[in-house]
Amino acid sequence: MKKAIFLSSLVFFCCSMGLWAQKNGSREKNENIKTQQAEVARTDEPVASYKRTTHPDAQWYPQAGFGMFIHWGISSVKELELSWPMMAGTQIGWRPANDRLSADSVKKIMESGDYFTGHDCKKDNSCITPNEYWAMAKDFNPKDCDPEKWVKAAKEAGMTYAVFTAKHHDGFAMWPSAYGNFNTKNYLGGRDFVKEFVTACRKYGLKTGLYFSPPDWYFDGEYRNFMYYGVGRDYPHIPVLDRDLHPGTAVKTAEEKQAHYREVAAFVKGQVEELLTNYGKIDMIWFDKDGVPVIPAGNAAWKECITMERVHQLQPGIIVSPRLFGYGDYHSFESDKNFPVMKQDGWAEFCTTAATSGWGHTKAPLKSTAHLLNYLVRSRSFNTNMLLNYGPTKDGAFTADMYQSLAEISGWMKVNGVSVKGARALDAPEWASVPATKRKKHRYLFLLAPVNGERAAEEKVEFYTGGAVKRVSLLGHSQKPGYKIEANKLIVDVPVGMRRTLPLVIDVELE
Repeated sequence: MKKAIFLSSLVFFCCSMGLWAQKNGSREKNENIKTQQAEVARTDEPVASYKRTTHPDAQWYPQAGFGMFIHWGISSVKELELSWPMMAGTQIGWRPANDRLSADSVKKIMESGDYFTGHDCKKDNSCITPNEYWAMAKDFNPKDCDPEKWVKAAKEAGMTYAVFTAKHHDGFAMWPSAYGNFNTKNYLGGRDFVKEFVTACRKYGLKTGLYFSPPDWYFDGEYRNFMYYGVGRDYPHIPVLDRDLHPGTAVKTAEEKQAHYREVAAFVKGQVEELLTNYGKIDMIWFDKDGVPVIPAGNAAWKECITMERVHQLQPGIIVSPRLFGYGDYHSFESDKNFPVMKQDGWAEFCTTAATSGWGHTKAPLKSTAHLLNYLVRSRSFNTNMLLNYGPTKDGAFTADMYQSLAEISGWMKVNGVSVKGARALDAPEWASVPATKRKKHRYLFLLAPVNGERAAEEKVEFYTGGAVKRVSLLGHSQKPGYKIEANKLIVDVPVGMRRTLPLVIDVELE
């Protein structure tokens, strides 16, 4: 997972950058650009030929409503975001298009050798090289980790599924994998956090999802560039950086590259198969989209990698994200900035963070509960699930603020959960002037909570229906709102005194 500023049409480039050699000739640069473009286009089959799973065990997903994402790993030792702090140049490449640095400014940064110049990490002395980042593994010792507490809090907050980061781009696997040497087999005495998470989900009845990053920056350490790819795309004369963020000089032969491609294929296939065979039934595999494995499109090594067919062979009822193969069972929206703008006809998910920034545990404060619930009700009004991320500390625990956030969500869900779980968007010709959902004969109209210093105001809500209105009420309130019906249009008056600090739900029951 990454910063919201990433554009989904670009992110698949990053892994192929690992093959760049430190040469100045335009020929090498052009060859690498071709490799990047091929990598973006890679699919195992035409997207149109893949049909969303119809397996009975997967049909819980469109009505799931609400889930918990858990991003956690060795970066929590220093309260850093997962993986991305080791990547130089993001302070250049992630700038919006209307605020790009000049070529001369970037040239000075590159010539200085301080590739984090202008980065926020300079403010708190958190700049880090890949080798320094990976060294945190030896200090990662989460003695207070108890996934049951996470999952119990999710259950109480009305969440129906949970997804755990089994491995992020940094390459540290949170289970004792037989593949590679950067996992709990080599650290923590072989503790299996994946098993503990899956066991907790089963205990509390949540559908179980595992996040897996096919790009593995540790495994590809000698074959990738640790300068963010967008810098080389947008500016000339950008160095290729090694694991100490020094300009690299080693050039891999074609034979060495091909051998590595086959190693990557076997590595990815082996780890995914472990996750899908060692823990019983897995309901969801959440492949991330920050690049696919480093193997170029069309290379024979792909035949040795994991395939969609193999995933379904191991777990017939599993739901697969679209971020590895370029297609999957649902449409994925990431971060507040990429919130869907219309009703989704197919399955869809919006994932975002409870923290104001960052997926892992950092010093960033949490968003308000009003902010989070506003996104939840808006998601459901677009037939979209919301997967809300919390990042445990280095000790493996949620903070008091996280539990307070979940408790407030729990209180709201106990009263209003019926309007988002098992509910779906309105169908034409029904429409409402506010976000709305339907469930059997009930229509739920949402008054968003005021945020960012806004003040609650009197609200006039309009709802058109071809059906006859039987009853209008406010969930959790004994006081009835005033309303009238004009030509199949219901008009509800909600005085300011009825407004609350969290979203208000008008329950319209039809005959």
